[in-house]
Amino acid sequence: MLKDYQKKVVKEIERFFNHLDSARQKFEVMGADMQSTVQSLGGFLALTNEYKGYVDRPQTGIGASYPRVCIKMPTGGGKTLIAIETIRAYQNLFAKSKTGLVVWITHRDQIYRQTIENLQNKGHVYRQLLDQASGNRTLIIEKGQALRKQDVDENLVVLMLMIQSARKDTNKIFEDSGGYTDFFPPENRYDLHKELLGVIPNLDRTVDTDTLYERAQIKTSLGNVIRSLNPLVIMDELHTMFTDTAKETLDGLNPSVVIGLSATPRQGMNILSEVSGRDLKVADMIKLDMHLIPPVQKDDWRSMLIAVKAKRDALENSATKLERNKGVYIRPIALIQVERTGKDQRGQKHFVHSEDVREFLTASGVPKHTIAVKSSSLDEIKQQKLLSKESEIRYIITKEALKEGWDCSFAYILGVIPNAKSDSSMTQLVGRVLRQPYAKKTGVAELDESYVFFRSGNVKEVLEKIQAGFDDEGLGDLKLGIAVRDHSGKTLNPTRNVGIRKEIKEQYPESLFLPMWLVKQGKGLYRKFSYDTDIRPRLSWDVQKETKQWLKELIPTIGKPRRGPKERIITLNKEARIGGSVKDRGSVKFDELYITRRFSETIENAFIAHEIAEGIVSKLSVQFSAEVLDTDSGYIAREIERHLLEFRKKQEQGIFENLVKSDSLELVVSDDAESGFSMPDKDSVAGNIPPVYTLNLYEAIEPDSMNTLEQEVADIIEESHNVVWWARNKPQKGWYAVQGWQRDKIRPDFVIARKNDKGELEFVYVVESKGEHLAGNEDTKYKTAVFEKMNTMRRSVQKTQVRTTTVKLNDQFKFEVIPEGKEEIQLKKELN
Repeated sequence: MLKDYQKKVVKEIERFFNHLDSARQKFEVMGADMQSTVQSLGGFLALTNEYKGYVDRPQTGIGASYPRVCIKMPTGGGKTLIAIETIRAYQNLFAKSKTGLVVWITHRDQIYRQTIENLQNKGHVYRQLLDQASGNRTLIIEKGQALRKQDVDENLVVLMLMIQSARKDTNKIFEDSGGYTDFFPPENRYDLHKELLGVIPNLDRTVDTDTLYERAQIKTSLGNVIRSLNPLVIMDELHTMFTDTAKETLDGLNPSVVIGLSATPRQGMNILSEVSGRDLKVADMIKLDMHLIPPVQKDDWRSMLIAVKAKRDALENSATKLERNKGVYIRPIALIQVERTGKDQRGQKHFVHSEDVREFLTASGVPKHTIAVKSSSLDEIKQQKLLSKESEIRYIITKEALKEGWDCSFAYILGVIPNAKSDSSMTQLVGRVLRQPYAKKTGVAELDESYVFFRSGNVKEVLEKIQAGFDDEGLGDLKLGIAVRDHSGKTLNPTRNVGIRKEIKEQYPESLFLPMWLVKQGKGLYRKFSYDTDIRPRLSWDVQKETKQWLKELIPTIGKPRRGPKERIITLNKEARIGGSVKDRGSVKFDELYITRRFSETIENAFIAHEIAEGIVSKLSVQFSAEVLDTDSGYIAREIERHLLEFRKKQEQGIFENLVKSDSLELVVSDDAESGFSMPDKDSVAGNIPPVYTLNLYEAIEPDSMNTLEQEVADIIEESHNVVWWARNKPQKGWYAVQGWQRDKIRPDFVIARKNDKGELEFVYVVESKGEHLAGNEDTKYKTAVFEKMNTMRRSVQKTQVRTTTVKLNDQFKFEVIPEGKEEIQLKKELN
């Protein structure tokens, strides 16, 4: 279900919560003075090696430090799915509970409505994933709905909020209400109100003073409920909540953790994981190329609509054939942007109204029931399930109502009637036609691409608007995937193939071949090394001895009052007291099914996972009561899972090392097309790009397709007189990838050829550049280990030639992972 880049993000999230949990356990055994010091340094994050360098160190409204991190995710990358996986990871690894409160804040009404609808639908995969985390006890609620303490105690409650409701100045969730009374002491128990305010001093109260004549009471508001439960907060479009005032609002909710998602993070955010536009393109998530089609007749909106209709009809013909041949249903939709939509605005001179467009399309033969208007006052698609065969909508007319959060992957065409030069909403509408249906390429070129028609404006200016739209959607590295065509279909900025520079092919052909891990099958015979063929079948899950030792270490800690987030007891009877009183947040039934499910990502064979789980449950059930095991189920599962993961990783590396020692696995430079690798003969670039870099391997390169870190690295490389050539290695099929002992391949960022003083090739330098926030994490450590292994093989790199007889293959290489901030030192050290 998850794409490769999404799996990577989920791993980062799980790693984050595991480190956070370990840090919390260290924190809880510290003395008060040490805890105070840690809090001043950033709380739990200060106790981790991976995240202690984060600069955003917020504190709750009661002065407790908490983690706030951001996942950079372009529009169309699956933010909602990642948010769901975040909740699952939080509940399993940090809250260690199936119950509790999660606050999910969105910025756009359309996203809010879509998310609510999907989460409330028990047949939708998003809801099913949450139900797995909660044991089928999930409640999805909105502001204004009644919420009882029992609901939170017995269910995973996801509270959906619009950002406007969460802001203190709007007072929406902070109003006194009768729907939350059982979270707070009775009205006449002023002593308990006072004690609770001592524990959570930022709770809103009816009066600020507390005198004999005017006693302070806590407001029974939803805002106060949130503050009392220390929830996980999911913040969509975190960049909209990163002003000082907005951050103060988030802090005031007293969150335990804030996980934000943003296509365009702001400076100063703690970036936990990054996804690029290229990642989405490789994963078939978006429709590229995007074709920009100028008007046949300038300022003639009718002729533009005729062209739009012709294109949409052609796409539907292709879609009909696709359904007939492969059973894949697509109904291409055209979005038409107009200048006016209001009831009383039709007839205004020089402005095109939505009804003008509807009328013209109908007169042009488009059935009226296939046309819908979406505006602030008229929403004809509200009840439509646009991806269903039951819907017949093929044209949607709007002014700007679709620019925020609307999502339908059947939207292929954007027709822009307003002057593109002056209209700002066009920038945001561009992203609405980028999503690929079913996140899978059809194999039909025209159905895997998107189209923008415009009536008025200079081509260059319109192109800049669209490129700005790509930036806003977090897809800036794909800006050059926009093809400009004239009315006859001729491409005005054609993507062209550029070859390797002639002088490199003639003078340094040996530099183009890179080493691969190959399995030896006989004298001079090799095949590509594969995780699924060579590592996975050799994994052994005979862990009886290991399990015995793991349980020996674990048993003394089970049932001990030491870990797990606590929930303040707020609803008290006459004898109870509030001051600092806490209880465990909930429990999960400890049984074979739960433990098997927790092991499933580490052990792929469900039968083996169940067998191990059965043994663990059997042993622990003899020594502990069901109540104790249920309370500690998350902790027990996490600890055993951690051991199993380490056990698997050690095995994977051990299998790899044994294959190398037995000479079954060799690092080989080969010119064989099947097993070897050489740099691609051609690269694709858009338009006539001037040569910005003089040492690049190819005749041209797209600088805008590189992120800031990559551009900095390229600039440093260009300054070296010893560089023969360099190339940015693309993370896609056909480019260089190293298969190590773990499943995911390593795709380095740069390949650099260096010459010696005689002008001869000295070695080829393969570099992975890591952002500062990724330095030291598990992924980086693994890549470093694989590269170090390859470096130790430098003197035993094998060479095998099948095709070329005139080229003497190179066997001198160096591999290195370089963290951000050390590029200049390391690169100059190797290249100067």
